[in-house]
Amino acid sequence: MYRIKAFSNAQEFQELFGIQEHGNGIKSRRNKILLSFLKSKSVWEWCRENDHWELLEIKSMAQLKKVLTETIAYDCVNYGLRYVVKLNGTTFRSNVYETDSYNGIPEDGTVGFVRYINHSNNSGVFKMRAGKFYSKIINETPIGQALPTQVKTWLCEEFAADWNVFCAGTLPEFTLHVDEDFESIYSSGDCKGDFCSCMVDKGYHCFYEDSVESKAAYLTNSDDTVIARCVIFSEVFDEDDKVWRLAERQYATDGNEILKRALVDALIKAKEIDGYKQIGAGCGDARSFVDVQGNSLSDKKFYVKCILEYDSTLSYQDSFKYFCMTDQKAYNYPNPTYGYLLDTTCGSLECAESDDDRPYDSWHDRDADEVYTVFYHGGTETCDVEDVDEDFELYENEYYHPDDLDYCPNCEERMLSPKYYDDSLFYSTLTEKYYCCETCREEAERKYKEEQERETSQALEEAVGEEALIAV
Repeated sequence: MYRIKAFSNAQEFQELFGIQEHGNGIKSRRNKILLSFLKSKSVWEWCRENDHWELLEIKSMAQLKKVLTETIAYDCVNYGLRYVVKLNGTTFRSNVYETDSYNGIPEDGTVGFVRYINHSNNSGVFKMRAGKFYSKIINETPIGQALPTQVKTWLCEEFAADWNVFCAGTLPEFTLHVDEDFESIYSSGDCKGDFCSCMVDKGYHCFYEDSVESKAAYLTNSDDTVIARCVIFSEVFDEDDKVWRLAERQYATDGNEILKRALVDALIKAKEIDGYKQIGAGCGDARSFVDVQGNSLSDKKFYVKCILEYDSTLSYQDSFKYFCMTDQKAYNYPNPTYGYLLDTTCGSLECAESDDDRPYDSWHDRDADEVYTVFYHGGTETCDVEDVDEDFELYENEYYHPDDLDYCPNCEERMLSPKYYDDSLFYSTLTEKYYCCETCREEAERKYKEEQERETSQALEEAVGEEALIAV
């Protein structure tokens, strides 16, 4: 049997998929979605039939997204699908759908939907939610049919977020700023809504002014209010002493993933960065940086110069958290010389051990550095951001327990479970089922009526045949 080349021994497996321990003692598994992909028997079968074993060499979430997008596009052509579908600069093919000169962007400017021609419905022009549309494209290909459900769900959510940024990236109310105004991006008075950050209004922003080479990067709306922000480490060194400009983890109004991607997209277009912290699943990993083309940088070891003493002001560090006070350097990996972890929320190394004012993770019944609001059986809990991917799934930019999610009986896409969220779904008194949207409900009712008509017609034909036989 072909061996997975993403790792060659137990040590490499632990580096990629092992349990990682964070500064606060909490543990979580790395790259769960990637592991489910590599373990999939149907993926292995596709690799064997197509002699494309390189899929089993993928070592990061960023690489998984890039390679699968390219492979799906390849499979569309290889499988002989008829119509051209251009999305986000990538050309796919389909036997049912096609994009016109608008390249998928709705004529009315609706964000989050794809405009398409449906050749199974009188070649009419329609629009569909981006994630749902991408799912249909994926499922027309053999590789798409071979992918585990959680991988397809993740791919569609990633595409939907990218598509929203692609459609909304030129909106005039989004203005990019790159300066040294760290105070504003960490002030609730200057930011719109909840940024889900434990460093807001703490006054620890001066760390970026005094201790590291960095810039504040943020988007403002038409009211000059900050809607997305991150810190750019403007002098990051790799093992070859090459200097990088890397954007740290992004935060946005109410945790909005679309705004985070809009910020990164604007920074790339303005040529302000060489790479950025991965958005979405895996963003909590200290090494999950990607370059501006989306290629993973997780195999690179980075560090920044960090002028920090025991009692200096410290803002929580997500990536460059392994600190060597002797060398005055902070690494994004456990360098043998490091002696302190900078992922503390109390404001300095001095008071790190006495920190008792931390967010509470009600799901695990313990303190945390940052928490997300998650949904469980129709109610809400809080969960540590480092562990949220272990027990919850991302659906429409919110985290839900798997029990709270179901599959639409019509389009087979993820939707909320009727058991807990029936008020948010679309119920058909005809089929006596719940659906994810009005379109699916109408389509299901149409199919139901057609099936009933076919059964009635068949029964009549059989009855007529029996009467003719008796007459003979």
